[in-house]
Formats: sequence, C-alpha cells, structure tokens
Amino acid sequence: VRTLPDLTALAQGRIAVSDIRELEIEDLLGREAVAPRQELLDTAMRNKVVMVTGAGGSIGGELCRQILRNEPSSLILLDQNEFALYNIHAELRKLAELYRHENLQIVPILCSVRDQDRMEHIMQSWRPQTLYHAAAYKHVPLVEHNAVEGIKNNVMGTLITARAANKCGVSNFVLISTDKAVRPTNVMGASKRLAEMVLQALAAESATDRTRTNFSMVRFGNVLGSSGSVVPLFPQQIKDGAPVTT
Repeated sequence: VRTLPDLTALAQGRIAVSDIRELEIEDLLGREAVAPRQELLDTAMRNKVVMVTGAGGSIGGELCRQILRNEPSSLILLDQNEFALYNIHAELRKLAELYRHENLQIVPILCSVRDQDRMEHIMQSWRPQTLYHAAAYKHVPLVEHNAVEGIKNNVMGTLITARAANKCGVSNFVLISTDKAVRPTNVMGASKRLAEMVLQALAAESATDRTRTNFSMVRFGNVLGSSGSVVPLFPQQIKDGAPVTT
C-alpha cells in the first residue's frame, strides 16, 4: 500500500510520481501525532534499569525501541518465546550502536511470567526500577479456544509478576491492558479485566507504604501495526488478491 501526499500538488507539478512512498501508520490518524512529554519519559527511563515482559511481542518490542531512545542504564528483555526474544535482542543491539549508547546493557532473559521463583530471582538480581508488563495472550479467538491457558498467563502471570515487583522494590509497575477489559464479552477481555483487578488490589494493599511499588495500567485499543491488527493484515490481503476484510 503506497500513498502520494496530494493529487492536486501532483497535477500542479509541485510533486512527482517518484515521491510515492509506503503508507505509514501516522497517515491513518487524520490528525497530528501527539508527542510524549519528555520529562515524564525521563523520570521513568533515563539512567534507570527498565524491564519489559513480553519484550518479543509487537507491543513489548515497540516499548523496548522507545525505551532505548530514552537512554536507560539497563534494558531487561523478558519473554518465553526464544525466537522472538532473539530477534528483538538483535534489533536493539543494532539500534544501540546506531544511537551510540555504548554503555547500555541489554539483557535477554528467557522465562515465563508464571514462574514465581524465577521471576523473583530475576528481579532480585537486576533490581529494575520501572517494569512494563506486556506479556499476555491477546488474540481473541485463540484465547477463546484456550481459556485455561489464557487465564493462567494473563491473570496468574500478572499476579506473580506484580507480587515479585512489589517484593523486590520496583518503583513503577505498568500493566499493558486493553479496551476489551471494559464490560468484557470474551475470555481475553475478562482475563485482562481480572489482571487489572489484581493490580488494583495490590495497589490498595501497599497504599500506606510509600516505599512500595506504584501500580498503574493503560488500556490500548486495536493497536495499529501490532500482530493480528488490520495494518499488516490489509496489505497482505491486497498482495494475495483477496477481499480486504477483517
């Protein structure tokens, strides 16, 4: 899928056919992209030890790319998928060289968030200050057919990771949730709502202890460009000569 800036400009000779380019996600917004507040990013990332669970996924991987730009002291990548972890680690090492972050430590860790002892050991060893919990099963039909695994990973995995973070003194814990957690109509949405409730309960428990973890969550919609979303799906359907459907 390609795009030209403006057909009127093409007709007037202000641009050429050679200016045709790949369609970017930003072209679909219909508005200017909202720039993040750098001071908030610095507080959470700059010169900090940052951990991302589910680092090999589409959302976790993009989080890692953005975190790397903000110069953490160490970036801990955690995923249970060996190939995905290998890919994101290799990519981030190249980006670190490109940005000249010579002192940045990028650590790939192969682990399931459902392994309580291992999660506690990892956090005690690396002492992350900020943790983004993006590890989850998120494809609605697959989770619907594999409900037990979905609950184990999305709910119990969140509980184990959050408890380990609280025990090991992680300053900030951010759960990546979904809009499907609002009045859920499927197992995936229900599992993410339960994960949110887990964090709310832990936050209430530690509300009186200022040294404990600050828990927060953010709900994403259908993330453009993530695996299974319409952005990679539509071009593939066009390439295959198939109807463009979701």
